Amino acid sequence: MKHGLLVSMVLLAMVPARGNEPPPLPDPTVYYALEADSVGVGRRANAALVKRMVDSLVMTVTSKPTVAEAWRSLVKPDDVVGIKVSSGAGILGGTRPSVAEAVASGLRDAGLTKQQVIVWDRNLADLMACGYRRDADTYTLAWIDPHDGYDSKAALSAPVLGKLIWGDSRFGERVGNRFSDMLSAPPQLSNKSYYAKILSTRISKVVHIPSATDSFLTGINGALAGMTLPNLDNWRRFTKAPEHGDPYLAEIYSDEMIRGKVLLTILDALIVQYAGGPYANPNFSVDKGAIYASKDPVAIDAILLDLVEEIRKESKLPSVRSMAGYIESAASLGLGTMPSSQTRAVRVGGEAP
Repeated sequence: MKHGLLVSMVLLAMVPARGNEPPPLPDPTVYYALEADSVGVGRRANAALVKRMVDSLVMTVTSKPTVAEAWRSLVKPDDVVGIKVSSGAGILGGTRPSVAEAVASGLRDAGLTKQQVIVWDRNLADLMACGYRRDADTYTLAWIDPHDGYDSKAALSAPVLGKLIWGDSRFGERVGNRFSDMLSAPPQLSNKSYYAKILSTRISKVVHIPSATDSFLTGINGALAGMTLPNLDNWRRFTKAPEHGDPYLAEIYSDEMIRGKVLLTILDALIVQYAGGPYANPNFSVDKGAIYASKDPVAIDAILLDLVEEIRKESKLPSVRSMAGYIESAASLGLGTMPSSQTRAVRVGGEAP
């Protein structure tokens, strides 16, 4: 496995002091709730049932008897908690608002205010298309502004160049300002990416809620890809073939910027999109009626990969497993447990079928 990331931070220490013990492995147990009625008419989520599923999962993960106590065991009264969702796959393939709202409601029960709960993804248009609201009662909606949404003090360098496009924070910065020079200038290439300010400065803790989708870029768009790529500019360089994110996604996630903030990963698998991701393609989606939760992001990705692979095999589509080598790299970095055969999947509310 090759390593090549260099992270430059001001105000945040990204690398543990030499001689410190590495963080312990997270509990590889993945808890899941499975309810056929959680996806109803028109493939709409049953919000009340979804909330019960999320509440049960969080109480089980934390071994607490109430929702409020469960969330209080994870957050402090002065925390600002970001709920990172995946909205690029649209209303069916993206994270359903009812799942995020269940988390936000639990955080409110724990004493946090609406201003202390930030639901975010990269693009406002994607969030709105998925049904997230700017006037929500339980959370504040946020997105990454391409002009000033990235933190110039939180840079990440890697020995792979990316072509800057509109939406990258340094796009358009050229020597000289004559129009003729801009027209004749070669493409902008950069080996740097910058973290979103939401992640670097605005929030102190994260609950990550990826949706269950495949990805033509990284095999699946789960815990590792969904928490790293959308929070960086100039991110496309990390997904190039033949590596497809290996080992970069694992190394980025291992930074304290992400690893030190993510409390819990909740996989929205009410509907599984198994082809066409990470963008919307409703023709390649099936109802699953499941929500998974774990403190181990690697275990979540191992399970999601198995889910996608099983459906793709039934549909006679090629495997994407070779594109997801970064999951094993993440396990080797101590981020969690791989393969899925070494994890425990425990159903909440009944025995596995």
